[in-house]
Amino acid sequence: MRLSVPILLPSVAVLFASIGHAIFADEAYQTDYHLPLLGLPQAHTTLFHRPSAASKASLLYTLSDRLVLGAVNPKDGAVVWRQQLANQAENHTASGLLKAPERGNTLISAFNGKIQTWDATDGRLVWEWQSRGRIRSIETAASSEDEKDILALSHEGADAIIRRLAAGTGYLLWEYVNASGDTPYSLVSYKDSVFYLSLHSALLKGFKIKVTELDASTGKQIGQPTVLNSDSEVTSEDSILHVGANSDVPIIIWTDKGLKTLKINIIGTKQITTVNIPSSQGDLAEEIVVHASRSSTALPHFLIHYKAANSHWGEVYHIDAAKSTAKKAFDLPLLGGKGAFSASSQGPDVFFTRHTAFENILVSSAAPNVLNSWNVRPKSHGGMLDPQDITHAASEVIARAGSTYAVRSALALPSGDWELIRNGNPSWVRPEGLAGMTAAAFVGIAKQEDLAEELAAESMRNPLAAYLHRVTRHVRDLQYLPDWSGALPKRLLGSLIGDKASTYDQSLRRDGFGFHKIVLIATDRGRLAALDAGNQGKVIWNIQAVSLKAEETWDVLDIEVEEGTALIRAKGGEFLRVVVNTGTILQYQPGAMIKSLKTFVSVLDSSGKKVLIPVNDNGCLGDLPKADFGHGTIVVTEGEDSVVRGWGLTKGTNPKLIWRFMPASGERVESVNVRPSYDPVASIGKALGDRNVLYKYLNPNLLLITAIGVEISAATFYILDGTSGSVIYSVTHPGGDTRQPIVSTMSENWFAYSLYSESTAVTQDVTQIDGQKLKGYQLVVSELYESLYPNDRGSLGSSTNFSTVYPTAADEDDSLASPHVISQTYLIPGPISSMSVTSTLQGITTRSLLCVVPDLHALISISKAFLDPRRPVGRDPSASEMEEGLFRYSPLLGFEPKWILSHKRDVISISNVITSPSLLESTSLVFAFGNLDLFGSRVSPIGAFDILGNGFSKLQLVLTVVALGVGTTLVTPFVRRKQIDGTWKA
Repeated sequence: MRLSVPILLPSVAVLFASIGHAIFADEAYQTDYHLPLLGLPQAHTTLFHRPSAASKASLLYTLSDRLVLGAVNPKDGAVVWRQQLANQAENHTASGLLKAPERGNTLISAFNGKIQTWDATDGRLVWEWQSRGRIRSIETAASSEDEKDILALSHEGADAIIRRLAAGTGYLLWEYVNASGDTPYSLVSYKDSVFYLSLHSALLKGFKIKVTELDASTGKQIGQPTVLNSDSEVTSEDSILHVGANSDVPIIIWTDKGLKTLKINIIGTKQITTVNIPSSQGDLAEEIVVHASRSSTALPHFLIHYKAANSHWGEVYHIDAAKSTAKKAFDLPLLGGKGAFSASSQGPDVFFTRHTAFENILVSSAAPNVLNSWNVRPKSHGGMLDPQDITHAASEVIARAGSTYAVRSALALPSGDWELIRNGNPSWVRPEGLAGMTAAAFVGIAKQEDLAEELAAESMRNPLAAYLHRVTRHVRDLQYLPDWSGALPKRLLGSLIGDKASTYDQSLRRDGFGFHKIVLIATDRGRLAALDAGNQGKVIWNIQAVSLKAEETWDVLDIEVEEGTALIRAKGGEFLRVVVNTGTILQYQPGAMIKSLKTFVSVLDSSGKKVLIPVNDNGCLGDLPKADFGHGTIVVTEGEDSVVRGWGLTKGTNPKLIWRFMPASGERVESVNVRPSYDPVASIGKALGDRNVLYKYLNPNLLLITAIGVEISAATFYILDGTSGSVIYSVTHPGGDTRQPIVSTMSENWFAYSLYSESTAVTQDVTQIDGQKLKGYQLVVSELYESLYPNDRGSLGSSTNFSTVYPTAADEDDSLASPHVISQTYLIPGPISSMSVTSTLQGITTRSLLCVVPDLHALISISKAFLDPRRPVGRDPSASEMEEGLFRYSPLLGFEPKWILSHKRDVISISNVITSPSLLESTSLVFAFGNLDLFGSRVSPIGAFDILGNGFSKLQLVLTVVALGVGTTLVTPFVRRKQIDGTWKA
C-alpha cells in the first residue's frame, strides 16, 4: 500500500502532461477568415475544361472582369489556383481573352498586348509574349496531337498583324501584316486555313465584313479577300453576335441595330442566310445571344437566345455545309421571366441547358425532346431588392447509361453571386460581387433592450401590478426552456472537453469578448454587404444599394455608424442610410446635386448634435447649416490645388480661413493622415528602465502630410498642428522613386511611413557601405516627446496653460516650442502598399503596425516594441535598456514568417486595413479589403493574456483537482502516522 502512492502520483502527472501541451495551440485558420475572390465571371471566358488529357474530372475556369484567371473546383467551389493578370492601377483597354485548347494541358490568356500560357493543373506560368499593340483575338492551330500553336491578332497602329507562336515556347513562327487600314476583329482557325475577319468602312455608313484566308503553316494569303455585303446591318463591332471558332463549320452571325433581321454566313463562302427575328406572343427581342459548342468535333448546331423585357425564348439551327446554309430545326418555347441558355458537347452530340429561376431543362440539339428537367427551389441571392435573374451560364453534360444525364451548371447572377447547380440541386455559392470593395467599417451588434424595457415598465407600476407583470413575463419565458434544456448537456460537455468546433457562437448576437461584430462593406459596383466577423466572415445580407450605368463606379468616401444604422457617403454628395442588421434602406439622397461637392464632414455643434459640413473640390467649405459650433471648432480640408486649409467654425454660416499650408515649390500633397478616431492613451509618459519618465508629446490635432516632388525625386513628411497650422517637424527623403508606394500612419505620439529612397541624414551612419548611401525600400518610425531629457516637460513644465495657437516661447528669441523627435530607419525587403495600427479598448497593450506587403500577397503585423526608435545604435543595450525590452539596432529588417497574419493564404489586391477594439485589452479585430480579396483576423500584439486559448481543457483541470484531492486523502493517514511515530520516539 505504501508503494502505490509514489507510483500513482507520477502516473497521474504523465497522464495529464500529454494533454497540457495544447493549452497555447496556434489558432490559425480558426479565428481568422479569408475570402479569395476572382471577380465577376465573364460569359465568353467561363468554361468547364479538363486540365489534362489524363484527367477524368473537369475544373471550372474563368477570366473575370478584374482580369483574374482562376480555376475553381466544381465540387466545393474552392479556388484551386488563380493568377492576377494585371494590377489594379493598370489601364485596361480590354476585358481579356481566354482559350482552352482541346485535349491540352495549358490555358491561353490575353489582355492588352500580352499573351500568356498557363499550366491548367496548377496555374504555373509557362511562357508569355508581348506585342506592340492590343490583342484582338487568339486562336489555336494544330501542331501535334498534344500541343496546339497559338494564333494571335493584334492591332498595332494602322496595321493588323497576325502571328503564329509555338505552343511550348512562344517563339514566332510566322507573321502576316495587313496594312489595309480596316478594323481588325477576329480570327478563325479551320483545318489548314486561318480566316482573318476585319471591318471595312462602307462609302455611306456601316461596315462590310472582309474575310481574308491565310495558309496556317506559312501565313501566306490565299486568294483575294471575300467581302460580305453587311453595311446595312453592321454599324459597330457590337452588331456581330458570334464568330464560330474551332467548330465543325465556322460561322459568323450578325444583326442590325433595330434587331429586325439576323444574317448567318459560313466563313469562306459568300452565301448569306437571312432570318427575320420573330416576336413571340407579342414580345419583342431586346437582346440576342448565340450559344454554340466550343469543340471542333461537335455537330454544327447552334442556339439563338432571344431576350425580351419579361420573357425569353430560343431557336435551334442546323448548318448544311454542303449547301452553305443554316436552317431552323426547332423552337424552344417562350417562358416568362428572365433566363439563360448554355451549350455543351460530348463527342459529336451537342446539348443545350435552359436555366430559369424555377427550372433547369436539358435538350439535345438534334430534336426538341426534353431529355431531363429539374425543379429549382425559388431563392434570392444578395438581398430582397435583387430580381430573379441569371446573367449567363456555363454547363457540362455527361451522358450516362440508361439514357440518363448528369448536368452541372455555373450560373452568374445579377447579385454578383456565382452559383453551381448539380442536377438542379444548389451545390455552392461564391459571392464574387463583393470584389471591388472601396470602404468598410466595424459595427457593434446592438444590445437586446427587451429585458431592460420590461424592468423599467415594472418599476413604474404599483407593487401588485409589477408582481403580476413579472409572473406573466416568467411564464412567457418558459417557452424557451425546452431548447435551453436540450442544449445544456452539449454546452456542459463542450465546456469540459474544450471542443474547438463548439467554441464559436454561430448566432448574430453580442458576446462577452466583443468578437462578434458586423463588418459593413461597400463595393464600386453599388453593392452593400454585412459580414459577421465572429463567424468566419459569413455574409449576413448583400444588396444592390444604388443603380449604376455601364462603366460607372460607386465612389464611397466613408461609412459612419450611429445607433444601429449606418450612413454611407459617396462622392458628389450622395448618401444613404441603412439598418445594419437587416440592410433595409431608410433614406437615400442621389449625388451630383452640387457639381463641385466633394464630400461631407461630420462635426458636433455646441449641443452635441452631429452636423454635416459640405466640402467642395477646391478645398473650400460650402454653405453651412445654421448651428452654434462654439469656439475652437476647426475643419481641415485638402483641395485639388495641393493646399491644406484650416477653417474655423463659430455662429453663422460663413466659415473663417484660419491657416493654409502649401508644400515647397515643386511638391504636391500626396496624402493627409490624422490620428485614428479611437486612439486611447493609457500613459502620458514612457517609463524607462532606471525608473525615470520620458513625457510623450500628445496632441490630438496632429496632421501628417506627405508631399512628393516628381521632378526632384523626393518625398517630404510634415507634422502640422491642426489648430494653428504650424509645422512642428519635417523630414525630406531625396533620391526616391515617387512611382513606388508611399504610405504612412500615425497614432498616440508616434508616426511611421514607408517609401523607396536613399538613406537619410538621420541614419546615414549605419546605412552606408564603402562610403555610398544605400537605396531601397525603407520603413521609418518616429516618436515625439516633450523634451530630450527624462522627467522634463520642456516648456510645458512651468506653464499653467498652453495654447497651440499662441504657444509658449521656448527661449529668448521667441521661437516656438517643438517636440523632441527620435527616428530610426529600417531597410525592408519589399514595398508596403498600406499601413494601419491596431486598436485596443484602453490603449494599454503595445500597438502593432499592420502592413500590406503586395509582393508576398500577405498582411503582416510588426509589434511597435520591435520598431522602438530608442534601440541603441552601434552598441549593446545597457542593463536598464534591457529591462525596457530594447535590443541592439540593425538597419536590415526582414519580414519574419511569424509576423504574417494571413499565414499561407494567398491574399491579393488588398489596399486598406481597418481595426476595432474588442472587449479584451489584449486583442484587436482586423479587417483587410481591396479590389479583390477580404481578410479578417484577431491580433494580440503581446499575446492573449486575458483569455484562455481554445486548447485549454476544463476537463483536465477538473481531473487534476480530483486527482490531487484523492492523492491528498490517500497520503494523509501515512503523514499522520509518521508524525505520531516521531512523537513517540521523541
